Amino acid sequence: MKANRYFHYVGWSAYVNVAANIIGFVSLFAFFAVGGPAGIINDISSIFFSLSLIPLALTWHYLHRSLFPSLSLVVTIIGIFAIITAAILQALLVFGVVELEQTLRSVLVANAVIGVWLILNGFLARISSTLPRGLAWWSIIAGIGLVLIIVGFWIGGQEHPLTIIGGLVAFVGILIWAIWLGRLLLTGKVTSLT
Repeated sequence: MKANRYFHYVGWSAYVNVAANIIGFVSLFAFFAVGGPAGIINDISSIFFSLSLIPLALTWHYLHRSLFPSLSLVVTIIGIFAIITAAILQALLVFGVVELEQTLRSVLVANAVIGVWLILNGFLARISSTLPRGLAWWSIIAGIGLVLIIVGFWIGGQEHPLTIIGGLVAFVGILIWAIWLGRLLLTGKVTSLT
């Protein structure tokens, strides 16, 4: 019973992630097109995006811990550290404590580490069959997208093709991953853990 309530909460957290992802994606394009308040909207949505991943990270660990206790714990700790780092840096930006140039690279690195976390969890889910194969693949695809963003950015900045392709892959991948995971959790299809 407690697990079902927890999964219900985490399912809604996945949907918060979906909303933050969509708002962030649209506001980022609006910011680059016209500037203005779209930038701050993107930064605020990034905070919600990151924080909504924490319950999901804990759930993925919960699902994998019986088969991969040490590895799952390490992956979860690394993921949560990156998630919290990204959220804090974005919050500092929103509250005017730092400028974008001071946090940009650190936020990109934190998001790349979140990407690695998604990739590793996808592989753990594939190996263990704790979740549907397709969901595991979308986790891997989304993670690859996040990693490609920073690779492209380091090679040639925000207009480099890898940055753009990575952004699109990450957006679509995370969107599908979070909707699918949220639906599984909210409909009770993930109900028992060992």
